[in-house]
Formats: sequence, structure tokens, C-alpha cells
Amino acid sequence: MPDTPRPARVRVLSLPVRGSLPGPEGQLPPLKHVRRSVVPRLAEAASAQMRERVGRGRLGSPLPYGIQSDYDRDTTDLEVPALELSNGLVTATVLPGLGGRVWSLVDHTRDRELLFVNPRLRFANFGLTDAWFAGGIEWNLGSTGHTTLSSRPVHAAVVEGPDGPVVRLWEWERTRDLVMQVDLRLDGTRLLASTRVVNPDPEPKPLYWWTNIAVPETPGTRVLVPATHAWRTDYTGMLDRVDVPFPDGDVDISRPQASTYAADYFYEVADQQGRLVCAVEPDGRGLAQTSTGELTGRKLFLWGTGPGGRRWQEWLSTPETRYLEIQAGVCQTQLEHDVIDGGATRSWTEAFVAVDLDPAQAGGEYAAASESARAAVHATVPPAELEELHARWLAEVAELPPGELVQTGSGWGHAELVLRGQEAPAGLAFPAVQDASAPLARFAAGDRAALDDVPADAPTIPPVSTRWTPAFAAADDGAADAGEAGDDAVAETKAAARTTRAGTRTGWWLAYALAVGHHARGELDAARAAYERSVRIRPTAPALRGLAVLATDADEADSLYARAVGLAPHDRQLWTERLAALLAAERPDALVEAAQGMPEDLRGHGRTQLLLAQALVARGDHEAALELLDTLEVPDLAEGDIPTAELWHVLRPGEPVPERLDFRMSREA
Repeated sequence: MPDTPRPARVRVLSLPVRGSLPGPEGQLPPLKHVRRSVVPRLAEAASAQMRERVGRGRLGSPLPYGIQSDYDRDTTDLEVPALELSNGLVTATVLPGLGGRVWSLVDHTRDRELLFVNPRLRFANFGLTDAWFAGGIEWNLGSTGHTTLSSRPVHAAVVEGPDGPVVRLWEWERTRDLVMQVDLRLDGTRLLASTRVVNPDPEPKPLYWWTNIAVPETPGTRVLVPATHAWRTDYTGMLDRVDVPFPDGDVDISRPQASTYAADYFYEVADQQGRLVCAVEPDGRGLAQTSTGELTGRKLFLWGTGPGGRRWQEWLSTPETRYLEIQAGVCQTQLEHDVIDGGATRSWTEAFVAVDLDPAQAGGEYAAASESARAAVHATVPPAELEELHARWLAEVAELPPGELVQTGSGWGHAELVLRGQEAPAGLAFPAVQDASAPLARFAAGDRAALDDVPADAPTIPPVSTRWTPAFAAADDGAADAGEAGDDAVAETKAAARTTRAGTRTGWWLAYALAVGHHARGELDAARAAYERSVRIRPTAPALRGLAVLATDADEADSLYARAVGLAPHDRQLWTERLAALLAAERPDALVEAAQGMPEDLRGHGRTQLLLAQALVARGDHEAALELLDTLEVPDLAEGDIPTAELWHVLRPGEPVPERLDFRMSREA
């Protein structure tokens, strides 16, 4: 085994993996949460500051991102872009096409993989925009949940730093309009990740950051954090302060397989210097994370050994594999948001290192074991030294030019900077990219005709920020005359004439963009008028869908959905929304009839089959519903989503839920 480093180097490669990848994001603006959002109930012990942070920064939707729900559960041979950073002692493999995830971290001195490397690339609805996969080290910026960037490419380049090459990852996170930069470098056996979050605007914004680290879980895995208390959430909506490691009698949560149900434990460590979390095996070996002072939170997420936890682990990976997550964030819990001031930069450095504890100490009494972990981690990464390394990175590396891109992210950072008339933060570059952002970037530069390039069959989801909306309104002559009210026939005639003069394609999209902005802000009358104006100029599926969502009559809504799917017959998200609306309106017969008109591949999708099963139950056809359940597999199931178990309870009351249908993550589900 090597014991001296070689000069670090970076290789660009295609990494072979098994599994599947998401398709293009959907074209429908998400107007609400993608997954069920639980508003926490806080225990009396919560401080005023925690209550303030919990109440701050909740997103109503992941706009302006689209939803990534088109993926399947196929297992095929794939190759994904990767960057390999190695110095002979440690090798880190990074996936810049999938959020910059550190996929693998091999410690060659111990001949050991330190992370959970998923044997299958499998997606499920765990992210803010749906598609998410388990494994590795994930960088989460935005709001409570897995980041919008999880399954999207980010910009990546290799920077030559004073101590060797640096893998730089960066992107513009659009729900918050914040810039993320993560610089990865090796220092002996330590992987260092130095992060900057930049607020390019003068107003303060909510700040959410959690680094999510997946590690293998065996029957003997132990998670050690020097703490006596933690805040726990367990999918019941309660955020409560508990003792650790024994929150409930004799169950030791430092040994994750002792727990039955999934839970998050956010340790109270904010008063400590050199905060850390580590996961070790019975031989005392494992992975530790520590950081500079900005990251105040540390967390354990465990799946538990109950049927739901077992099923989710299998769903996200294989039946033979298990993992848990250790994490670090800017706040005590993931239900809180901090604040980043206008024009400000927040930064920190994390270190990921192998640890070797004495097996007797690692398996001993919790407080003593945690102190041995602290001693071992601080011997490898002294807190003062890490602070010095961070300061040096800020001074010498953070703003170095990024050089040639080895992976291109989105063009939205470029469009946002053009709109603001700003340059990119020092050390970063946001190039123009020929994606959905391209017409908007040219529009922001003053070329209104650029919007003619927005395709009507796949229209760009409009940005809805307070910077884009005035620009759209200023360019939209029809809105100025019609006032978005739509009641005055003369005003409507003038609006139609003006938008025709301005260009039919431009007029329909500008009206649509304003409609989505109104809709997102809850200005429903104005949204309806703008959608209607867009449809008058040029009918499109997303605008008709907007009217369907706003319709208060179920028949009217389905008529609008029918027109929309007529224009976009292969849009699965649109069909799914139509069927779900019929189910919610208690019209199961209409749902079954509508499904018969779907393209065969969409009708056979697991989500469609689930909606059909629910409709069959609603109209009393239990045997047909059971037949569907026999082979049902819904790729885009969400965390906390248990419709299959609920259907089983209706169809077979009193009988145990079959394991393949049981995704329940708490005792109350």
C-alpha cells in the first residue's frame, strides 16, 4: 500500500456504470411542491432563533426549473462523464454531469472505498425537481431537500493551484439566484472541498446548504458524533429534541441497524470547534467529515430495518446493499434557512478523511467512542490548520481563472448576468449555451425578436423572478393595453393587434410568461387573463394546462386538459396531471375512459397504472385493481409516498402489505 503521495493529477474519463439516466426535464411549470411538504411541529425546547429559521425561506415550488420525472428502472451498461482526481494515496471520482457528485473516494493506503458507491444508477422522486439518486457526496444548495442540481450538469474545469490541480465545480442555482462554487483538491490523504456561495444581488436571501455523504451500512456500522442531544424528525411532522445515543429507551441510534424506522438526527454541536461526524465499522475504520466553522450542523439519516426502509434501500440500489447518510449544513437542521446578505459571499472548507480507531474504543461506551473519534479526526485534520487552509484557499485559489471547461452546465447563469448587466464572480465563467436559456439571454441583451426562437411545441419554462417579470411586462404591449383583466373587448382587440404586429410567436410566449409569473404569485385572475391571451394568439399545451389548473369546474378543467394533450399527445407529465385531476374530482369512470386514449407506452407507465388502480378502487372494481397491483412498479415514487400500501389496505384489509408494495417509513404510516 502506498504511503507517500505522488503529484496530484486529474483525468477526464467516461465512467462505466449500470442503470439508467433521466430523460429531458418536463415543459410544464411546476406550480406547487413536487413532493408532499410536511410543515414541522416544533417541540417547546425550540429556541426563538430556530423558530425564525424554520419559518423562513420555504419555496412554494421549484420554479423556474422543470420536473425531471421521465426515467425508468432499466439496468443497462452506461458511460457517464467523470473527473478522476488522484495523488497515489487517494482517488476521488466526480460526476460533473450529475450535480458534481463525488461518486467514489478510495483510500489507497488502506485499500478501502470510503463512500457508498451505488452498484446501480437508479432514480426516484426524492429531489426538489424529482429525479435523485443515492450514493457519494452531494452538494445541496437551495431549500429543504435534495438540490435542483442533483441530476443536472454543472460547469467544471481544472484549475492549477499553488499546491496542485483543483477540480472546480460551479453553477447558478435558479430558485434562489445564488452562485455555487465547490473546489476539490487533495492534501495527502485528505480530500478538501472548499465552497463559496455568492449572492449576486443587493437583497438578502434565504441560505440552505447541506453536504450529503452516503456511506455503506453493515450490521456493525457505528456513527459517532461528540454530542449528547439531537433534534429528530421521523416523517410524522414533529421536530423534537432527544437524547443521543438513546432517544427511546434502549435503542442505540449510533448503531443504525438497531432502529426500526427511518429518521433524521441533527446533533447539537454548534458550540464545538472542529465539528465532525464519522461512520466506522467494527474494525474501527471508516470515513469522517469535519469542516471550518461556517457549517454548524451535523446529521445522521438512517433508513431503519422496518419493511419501508428495506424496500427503499432495494428500490434505490439492489437487494444486497445498504447505506446511511452523514451530513453537514449551515443550520442546526434541514428545516431551517439561514440568511446570506445582499452582495455577500459565504464560504467554508470541508475535509473528508479515513479514520482508524481502536476497535475496542470504537465499539465502547458512546461518549468515550465519540471522544476517540474526535481525537483521531483532529490529529489528521487539526481545526486550526483547516481554518488556515481555508483562508489560504480564499486568498490564493478561489478566484483563479477557471480555464478550459471540461463539462458545460446550463446557460442560465449567462442569461441572468446579461439581464443584470454584471460580470461573473471572480474565478467563474458563465458561457452562453445553446439550451433553453439562449433566446432569453438574447432577449435580456435587448433582442426582443429572440423570443421567436422559443419553440411552441416545447416552450421554455419562464423565469419568474422580480428581475425577469418587469422585463417581460415592458416588452409585452398586449398586457399594457389589456391590463391582464381580459374584460374589455376593445382592450382585447388592441392587445391582439399589438401582439400581432410584434410577432405572433413572441406575443404568445410573453403572455404565457406573464401568466406563469402571476400564477406563481397567486394572482389568479391576472394569470387566467394572460393564459387566455396567449392561447388566443397561439394555442399551446402549457398555456391550456395553466387554464385547466385554474378552472373551478371539473368538466371545464378536463376539457382544457383534453385540448392540451391533443397538442402534446406524448407529454406524460401532462397526461398524468389530467388523470390525477379526474381522480381528485371523484370521476373515476372519466379517468379510465381518458386513459384509453393515451399512447400505449404512456398508458403502460407505472404512474398511469397506479392512477388506474386508484380509479378502479373508487368505482368498486377491486379485482381489476388487484390485477394491476400484481405487477405494479412506479418509477417516480416519492419519499413518504405510500399509495401502494394504502391501496392494499383497502383491497385486502387486515392482511400484511406485500414487501414489494410497502414503502412506509414511519410507525404512523
